[in-house]
Amino acid sequence: MNDNDESRLIGMLRRVIRDCGKLYNHCGKWMVRRYPNLIEGDANKFVELMDDLHRGLLVKVYVTIVRADDKWTAPEKRVAAAMIEHLWNQQLHGAQLREAAVGLFQQADQLSWESLVAPFVRYAPLADSKVQVETIVMRLANLVAKCDGQTMPEESVALHTLQRAIDMALHPADPKSVLQPLGNVSSEGPSAVAYQQHQQQAVDPETIAPDPENQADRERRLQAAMAELDSLIGLQTVKDRVRSYANFLKLQQQRRGAGLSTMPISLHMTFVGNPGTGKTTVARIVGQILGALGTLPSGHVIETDRSGLVAEYAGQTAPKTNKLCDSAKGGVLFIDEAYSLVDASGDDAYGREAVQTLLKRMEDDRESMAVILAGYSDEMDKMIRSNPGLSSRINTRINFEDYAPIDLCRIFETLCRQNQYQLPSDARHRLLVGFSHLYENRDRHFGNGRMVRNAFEDTVRRLADRIAEIAQLSESLLTVLLADDISVPRVPTKKLDDLIAQPHTLRIECEGCNRKVRIQPDSLGIKVRCKKCDHVQLADWAEPEWA
Repeated sequence: MNDNDESRLIGMLRRVIRDCGKLYNHCGKWMVRRYPNLIEGDANKFVELMDDLHRGLLVKVYVTIVRADDKWTAPEKRVAAAMIEHLWNQQLHGAQLREAAVGLFQQADQLSWESLVAPFVRYAPLADSKVQVETIVMRLANLVAKCDGQTMPEESVALHTLQRAIDMALHPADPKSVLQPLGNVSSEGPSAVAYQQHQQQAVDPETIAPDPENQADRERRLQAAMAELDSLIGLQTVKDRVRSYANFLKLQQQRRGAGLSTMPISLHMTFVGNPGTGKTTVARIVGQILGALGTLPSGHVIETDRSGLVAEYAGQTAPKTNKLCDSAKGGVLFIDEAYSLVDASGDDAYGREAVQTLLKRMEDDRESMAVILAGYSDEMDKMIRSNPGLSSRINTRINFEDYAPIDLCRIFETLCRQNQYQLPSDARHRLLVGFSHLYENRDRHFGNGRMVRNAFEDTVRRLADRIAEIAQLSESLLTVLLADDISVPRVPTKKLDDLIAQPHTLRIECEGCNRKVRIQPDSLGIKVRCKKCDHVQLADWAEPEWA
């Protein structure tokens, strides 16, 4: 590798390091600002902890790849020096660099993948950033493996092993199995390690201090929540329903402030729809809205399912359900797949006990806690109809429709943008055709957003396999997803090839004259001109029509 190639690689490496720091820092600040009640331990130190964890993650990746072939080459030393300079603002050479490297290797032995990515597993609001974490890890790993101009067989094995390890750490079979301790790499220097235990501290709702915010602060929080709602892809009906709900609550608040009579308000609601349609995300935004309006003291969201409410032994379900409700008091209790609480046979005594306990808390705490029951439409309707207690306490229902193919593609594109990948026209075309096929043949298990995330992760893995044996990596190789990289779940490659080969047209709606305009596949992702009105617009995606 010549000096220019190495300089370019070091530049790409620095960008990856910066991206990792920005991601962890942003997520840390966002948790402190939006969900302080969910943070285990001292919330004031959470941003500092996230900064330490990002350092540890980078160290762990570097050491894992460098160790693979039992050699520490000169280019790998220069990479280490660049990392140390960026992470700790120290320029080290010679003996100092060797000493620091010993510290890096010792640190890596003390840090586990699970601890370094634990916040993204343990805190639901950060779950959407898992893909970014995995992308950063694999991008850095590939750069380190290629820094000396070649990838040794041992390094190729290490790359695949690392891919599996980080995937398992970010997506454990049982998220609750993630241990409490979080590794903390000190910012004091590259050879210092502090391994601290942050024990879970349950939030006592009775000790939540009164919100000191003034009306202007509340309004800013409300506008921020609404802006987050509007930024979601698709879900227009849901957005309109939530906005109407917020307007109603605001009206009641204004009437109360003016000394006028108000209507009784039930904060409980149901979210119905297939998996991956954004129910959990919208629940978090609803919590932010309720907190900003002052309808609830905090608006934090506690997410659970049957396992969080129902115990294994007699006499334990009611206390377990009550404890969970206590943690949600002042905010929102979001119960996913809520219909599973009610056994169709009627023989589930523990489930009935959980429902009865929940009903009592929904009544007793109706002004200080909102319960959102979520799940499939038919099952939720049956559950609500079969229980008068639920039907009388829940009068707000929001339907979450499946994402249309264009919205699925836009979600994929958002993941690309967040992770610094590019989608050329032929890749867009292949993705659009694949998602359209899945949508037209969907059933109740259609994955929606989750399916898109799986498609993105599989596509990135295909890219990683494609470039694994390439000695000299360019930024284009690391960031451009080719058509052959595109993977669509449950659509085999041959089937996707056949669909693309079948005669079909692509149409977009002209923003100038509202006509349907036909475009060619190679126009996807670029600006096109309407032949009717000469309006120019970006044809990011289109509606496919088969003959």
